Amino acid sequence: MTDSTHLTDLPVRALLAELKTGSTSSVEICRAFLDRIDQAGAVNAVVFADPEHVLQEAAAADQARAQGDEAPLLGIPFSVKDSLAVANWPWRSGSFAREHVIAEGDATVVARLRESGAIPLCKTATPEYTWSAQTHSELHGRTRNPYDLDRSPGGSSGGEAALHALHGAPFGLGTDGFTSIRVPAHFCGSSGLRPTAGVVSEAGTWPATKQTGMGDISTTGPMGRYAEDLDLLLSIIAGPDVEDPFVHPLASAGAPVDLRQVKVGVLPSLPGCTQGTAAAIAAAAEALSANGATVVELEPWSTEEAVELAFALMAPDGGARARRNLEPADGRHTEEFADLLRALEQGRMNIDEYLRTLDKLAVYRSRIRRSVAAVDVALVPVAAGPAPLHDRLPGDDQAEYNVDGFAHGFAIALAGLPSAVVPVEMEGPVPVGVQMVGSAHQDFRILELASAVQRARQEAIPPPTAWMG
Repeated sequence: MTDSTHLTDLPVRALLAELKTGSTSSVEICRAFLDRIDQAGAVNAVVFADPEHVLQEAAAADQARAQGDEAPLLGIPFSVKDSLAVANWPWRSGSFAREHVIAEGDATVVARLRESGAIPLCKTATPEYTWSAQTHSELHGRTRNPYDLDRSPGGSSGGEAALHALHGAPFGLGTDGFTSIRVPAHFCGSSGLRPTAGVVSEAGTWPATKQTGMGDISTTGPMGRYAEDLDLLLSIIAGPDVEDPFVHPLASAGAPVDLRQVKVGVLPSLPGCTQGTAAAIAAAAEALSANGATVVELEPWSTEEAVELAFALMAPDGGARARRNLEPADGRHTEEFADLLRALEQGRMNIDEYLRTLDKLAVYRSRIRRSVAAVDVALVPVAAGPAPLHDRLPGDDQAEYNVDGFAHGFAIALAGLPSAVVPVEMEGPVPVGVQMVGSAHQDFRILELASAVQRARQEAIPPPTAWMG
């Protein structure tokens, strides 16, 4: 039998290999991760777990395997951001407006992972309504960075990234509107993929976004400790869904990457970014060029325009829909979120203004896509700096929290391009990640390149210890 403390360190494929050889069981794996969750209470990453039910599901998976079941993820547990529905579990999205909501069924992405044999392990923290780049809600309190509890884990998938960084789940599901998978992965030293716009179903997500001004900008994506695991998840969760008519098929993986044929693009300058951010970009480029890739300059794009467009599109109704959805909370919001709801009232558009904004989005999206199309992978900052102190700006622990430091992440979201984030460098006590961006439908290729960078830089990223107390 495998030492349970070793199980939480293994990538998903290694866990599957041990299950197939009988070296361990799903019950042992699930118990190991549940123990790790119990040990990491100070991080406040998990908002719901039902250990007894999880172990029952694991025992059933072990029995199914013994009877010849070969489902691709049979017996592997996974975490789920609380904005995604898991049948019979709380579904609160960090809001008192949904304090007593229990999901009647699974989100499509959860259902597909269940069908593959995977087992929901827990629900993870999100800021209220998923509308923040840090993870803090009046309902669940503040989630902390496992490298430094005084620092932010990012948002809105901060619970997911923090849990994966401390090896509390082998992989999981997050959502990314403007930065919500990538910033948490960057801040916490874990991995995540924002898929190509429109290839993963949003059915079973609250709040829904496709029916708002955001259109196809928000997406669900896989997260985990290791980028090499994320292709397994993506291949299962992506693709058309009758419950979400806006989803289209994702292109298949294609041939393995030959790094000697890969062109890597980097921006000519990184104004406003920290030295560690620039060092991480350089280290990622070196990891690829050392194996034959060619590094060239990217045609730059405006990041200031990204912030303007993002705020125009997130609530063109001036936040009216959000306020209606949140009425049952009876004003119980964090100060940050309450301020946001008030500020959005100034952004209400009429139909002509909204259509002009969509014109601007189309032009902006095309500009970035043309730049990225000139290379095989673009290396872009996730944010202006590493994880800041709570309520502060990345790259400046003294600056009051605002969104300016997240403009690079906003830009790639608006472009609708696949972006994988992996940890590359350390800056102070926390990791620095890099966005590895590709053309639309190059998701699997980008994950392969991201995995290569993560393997090359793994010695530079020590495991977090602050969460241990």
